[in-house]
Amino acid sequence: MSYRRKKLLALFCATALSMTAVAGCTGTKSSTGNVVSSETETNAEETSAQSEAGTFSSADMFTERDLAGTYEESGAVYVTLSDDGITGETDGVAINGQMVTITAEGTYIFSGTLSEGQIVVDADNAKVQIVFDNVDITCASSAAVYVKSAEKVFVTLAEGSQNTLRNTDEYVAIDDNNIDAVIFAKSDLTLNGTGSLTIISAEGHGIVSKDDLKITGGTYDITAAGHALSGKDSVRIADGTFILTAEKDGIHAENADDEEKGYIYIADGDFTITSDGDGMDASNIVQIEDGTLDITAGGGAANSLKTHESDVPGGPGGGMPQNGERPDGESMPQMGEKPDGENMPQDTTTDESGTSTKGIKAGGGMYLNGGTYQIDSADDSIHSNANITIADGTYTLATGDDGVHADDALIVNGGTITVTESYEGLAVTINDGTIDITASDDGINTAGEKMELNGGYIHILAGGDGVDSNGDLTINGGEIYIDGPSDNGNSAIDYGDRSSAYVNGGTLVAIGSSGMAEVMSDSSKQKVLMVKLGEQMEAGNVVLTDSEGNVIVSYTALKTYDCVIISTAEVESGATYTLTTSGTTTEVTAE
Repeated sequence: MSYRRKKLLALFCATALSMTAVAGCTGTKSSTGNVVSSETETNAEETSAQSEAGTFSSADMFTERDLAGTYEESGAVYVTLSDDGITGETDGVAINGQMVTITAEGTYIFSGTLSEGQIVVDADNAKVQIVFDNVDITCASSAAVYVKSAEKVFVTLAEGSQNTLRNTDEYVAIDDNNIDAVIFAKSDLTLNGTGSLTIISAEGHGIVSKDDLKITGGTYDITAAGHALSGKDSVRIADGTFILTAEKDGIHAENADDEEKGYIYIADGDFTITSDGDGMDASNIVQIEDGTLDITAGGGAANSLKTHESDVPGGPGGGMPQNGERPDGESMPQMGEKPDGENMPQDTTTDESGTSTKGIKAGGGMYLNGGTYQIDSADDSIHSNANITIADGTYTLATGDDGVHADDALIVNGGTITVTESYEGLAVTINDGTIDITASDDGINTAGEKMELNGGYIHILAGGDGVDSNGDLTINGGEIYIDGPSDNGNSAIDYGDRSSAYVNGGTLVAIGSSGMAEVMSDSSKQKVLMVKLGEQMEAGNVVLTDSEGNVIVSYTALKTYDCVIISTAEVESGATYTLTTSGTTTEVTAE
């Protein structure tokens, strides 16, 4: 890689992975006769509840009443909606034509249909529970549910109920608040229960809270011209099923006034997100404990504006090691890259319309502790303007830019990561995990002071440098297999001009071109064989045997090459080995 290219890549940084959990409830009567909890509010409402590790716990995120998803029928007010007239007016409920206004604390159970109407909550310092039991409300030019004033509002989906709320026209101001969602709340808002809710917002967002938005259960099908789910202070999800289609972000949390707020926390759930913008976007932290997430952002990798000519063969996977292969024989996952001479992406990476199109994006740290991820994004699949820690989970990423990108540190402690299509891959400290990277440019790249590969199983199929550290490269353990570039403008292993590469343990097999091949440091604790073959070899088997014919390494190269680098604990100083490449044998001595 050229010096200019290295400077451009210095805009990339390292990335990481990590983990966490959720809570329960207690005692009143539900509509099904179950015993459920009365609300016990705790300091969970405080967004500053962040551990020293920079992560949240479920107990900090949800109260017992948030999680209960039930309600007391005794003492509840029943309101029946109808175009012919709304019934249920009593203390705490005012009816004016097709508008219902709740003015007092309590539980309000709604059923019926309004072809043009609205529910308003205007109850200062009150906790209000709205129960939807088969409701269908259209409010053409405002919110179907408008929380103007309250301490907190719960929207509970009754068991077995199917509910629909919709907006059909441009929003028209009805007071000083900028109402722009089908459910719009100026207070904290919790949605729970076991029923379903369909939201259609033709001109704005789906659900918005100007404080904390929490969802702990239910099924949600939201189609919005703006964001599907939006919370100013936070979006917190304990569980549920979500089908989100958004012309902006699928899930959005942003607080420009308080840098400790504007975060997304997900404990579990089943998510299918299709967004023209980011799948998930938080101005602060994103933390995900578990769940199934299928995200398509910005039309997917096929919609990327970036292009790069590469000799990477099509399709996922890569040459698998044969001798000493992992016992499960499982095919490895993959990651991605960027074109030569192009400036590296910042948080401002957008499409031609100025829209960010990342899969999951965090302005602060990101903590991915588990879950199953299928992300297809025009820009980075996983992106943080700070650190990323991946502790566990299964990731299948297709991206028009980076598979995983962190401006600061990326640490992978576990999980299975496959990047099937990308522009550039990882900037990393890798401690464990199963990683397979297919990249049109560099496979693993860091702009930090060093890159450390300490464990795990790594396979790289790269059009640019296989591994590129703009500082020191240290390999302490793990199994690392690299199909690097066939052209002489890049190398299977590349490191900074004033830096060194050390192999202290593990297994390293790097296949690529000799034009810019770099040697390992003499200070390495493990011996390294570097063989320049003098002619281009076809893709095929690469086998290293000792003087007695024992196989030390057997690997299948996927591309043409003329340089082989091998290091294992079995390679001994002064011993002679035979390297067989495409039927040609070469004697080599470990110096």
